[in-house]
Amino acid sequence: MAVALGAVALLVGAAVGMWWWMGRALFEPGTVEQVLAERGETLEVPPGQRADASSWQVAPGVQLHHVAMGQGRDLVVVHGGPGLPPAAPWRAAVLASDTLRWHFYDQRGCGASSRPLIHAPPGGTWQAMQAVEARLGLAAQLADLERIRRLLGQERLTLVGHSFGALVAALYAAEWPERVQALVLVAPAPLVTMPAGDGDLFTQVRARLDPEGQRALEAWMERTFDFPSRLKEDEARLAEHFADFGPLYAQAMQRERPEALLPGSGAPGGWLSLGLYLSLGRHHDWSAWLRRVRAPTLVIHGAEDLQPRAATARVVQALPHARLVELSGSGHFPFEEQPEAFAATLRAFLAEVEH
Repeated sequence: MAVALGAVALLVGAAVGMWWWMGRALFEPGTVEQVLAERGETLEVPPGQRADASSWQVAPGVQLHHVAMGQGRDLVVVHGGPGLPPAAPWRAAVLASDTLRWHFYDQRGCGASSRPLIHAPPGGTWQAMQAVEARLGLAAQLADLERIRRLLGQERLTLVGHSFGALVAALYAAEWPERVQALVLVAPAPLVTMPAGDGDLFTQVRARLDPEGQRALEAWMERTFDFPSRLKEDEARLAEHFADFGPLYAQAMQRERPEALLPGSGAPGGWLSLGLYLSLGRHHDWSAWLRRVRAPTLVIHGAEDLQPRAATARVVQALPHARLVELSGSGHFPFEEQPEAFAATLRAFLAEVEH
């Protein structure tokens, strides 16, 4: 028995070591429904829920905070971060609420939505990694989007994804191509392939920090990616840690653009952010998978974003029916910095898609 247990421990340790060495993504595109079935979960949602309700139940014990505003065509906004929902609807959404009905929701694990994990999951490092990624990673987020489609009673969604949320929206459009009518990706995180090269957010932020800020960022990153240690913490400590990146990003933005607008965010996610990092891994290439996207796609790049235009252009190249529009006078948050131009650009694109 001791020999058998020792062999199991060696196998588990080898699995963790292999993942650590290769940085393999724990998420595999095209497997969402299969993964759910293996866990005994489905995409069905409890009946009788209202599309305009302030909370949606998408799974047992999982409620998503939801804000709807406007009238007309439904748009579902997939926020970024990861794990940083907006504190309030975008300024551009308010301007365009006469003909568009916006749906903002906090992803599971952040904001005012349910947090499926509060304490560290039991078991060793490998089991904990799998548990966190399973409950909060990309497959869970894509499944929630599909459940939202069913709650709204829509045959096809129009998705607006911002930053990291743009990756989530694009992956949904590849997972279920027939269920997306149009795709709008705003300042999309260049994570189609990893490593991301010059478009890596941490690389761009580090280049704009003073020496003290660079040391703080390096310490933050070292702590972030020490997964065995992070997996022993609780939600509150993890959320506080991920929130600590905000001041570093703000410092980089202010050094680059003193007048830059930094909109507020809702309560950050802790385990959510960790789960999504585990989904991504350090090495993946999802460019071939994203060729499945059928929906016409608008990609909006802020001319003064820290993210280079070339990095955004690589996202455009990965999508079959995408076009790039650059908005002057804005950075990573064009819907707040240039709301009129953003709203006009969005309306024009959606008018084309309807015809």
